[in-house]
Amino acid sequence: FSPGDTVAYVDDLVARVERNPADAEGLTLLGLAYQQRARETGDPSFYPRSGAALRRALRLVPANDLAVTGLAALAASRHRFAASLALARRARALNPDAAAIYGIEGDALVELGRYGRAFAAFDRMVRLRPSLSAYARVAYARELLGDRRGALQAMRRAVESGSATAENAAWTLVQLGNLHFDRGKLTPAVRAYRRALRRLPGYHHALAAMARAQAARGHYDRAVVLYQRALDSVPLPQYAAGLGETLVAAGRSQEANEQYALVRVIQRLFEANGVRTELETALFDLDHHRNVRGALARVREAYAERRSIEAEDVLGWALYRNGRCEEALRHSERSLRLGTHDALKLFHRGMIERCLGRGQESRRALERALAVNPYFSLRWAPVARRLAT
Repeated sequence: FSPGDTVAYVDDLVARVERNPADAEGLTLLGLAYQQRARETGDPSFYPRSGAALRRALRLVPANDLAVTGLAALAASRHRFAASLALARRARALNPDAAAIYGIEGDALVELGRYGRAFAAFDRMVRLRPSLSAYARVAYARELLGDRRGALQAMRRAVESGSATAENAAWTLVQLGNLHFDRGKLTPAVRAYRRALRRLPGYHHALAAMARAQAARGHYDRAVVLYQRALDSVPLPQYAAGLGETLVAAGRSQEANEQYALVRVIQRLFEANGVRTELETALFDLDHHRNVRGALARVREAYAERRSIEAEDVLGWALYRNGRCEEALRHSERSLRLGTHDALKLFHRGMIERCLGRGQESRRALERALAVNPYFSLRWAPVARRLAT
């Protein structure tokens, strides 16, 4: 997408395909443009529209690799990763030299827990076309493997690669800031978020990331304002959850409960538009002591397909919350099998070890979590500090 008004671009494409319903290229571009609008607005109602346009394009030209690639990306956005992988491989068979296909294939493989093949796909992508998207995926792979310095180097390359689309460039700067934040480095994180906001003023991801950093510094009032701006711009469940946690930290529990109720409303909107949210909704409920038995069932449903380290971690946490700590430990161990420096996973491990009566091992895991990132969670970092001493 060239820089400019994506809304006007979508309108032009809608008019184009209305004039010529057999315009497969126009339908393909429209389907992709709807996905860009979903990225910009967080509105999941663009997903069904994208799918309808891309399927129409494929009926007109069955060998349309770009339409198949778009459907693969759409399936990933809906957290339907097995379908995304199958579509990505179908697109690759049609056009094996298209770099973007390997990125989507790798993304799906990561979520399915097939990391070796995922990293090979990312390597192929960057060899075919070094770009913002390719370097960002290399950064993610290195982060998963515990190579934090290498992840920062790759993400800086992604930033330097630039993008004609302001949203994509700003997104990359936010990811750079998040890498700093996850190491407990607030100053460079905030610097990256400010750069993102200069690139795209009012960008919701940057506002929410800045809010998290301000909350970590104890500036709760500033954080509340920033989270509210992000939420007013794009109602995403993680923004409402982050606002709720900040309000609790500020002693405003009643207002926090209103935000927690909003989380579920937004999640239902995503589910209505074909997005699977079992893992995300379960983690929220587990953290807030809500229907932990039902949350475990939802995690198992997601885990049946997604054997990623994220799914392993949430399943371990769900089992812990249900008092099944021996089982929980096995999944917690698997969630850390790549050597990822993830403070929340280490916190979960510490709590599971504590449940099993292994005090020394518990304290060691909690200390490691705080060493990785002392600001990893407004809710759980204070718990880790209290129990680690």
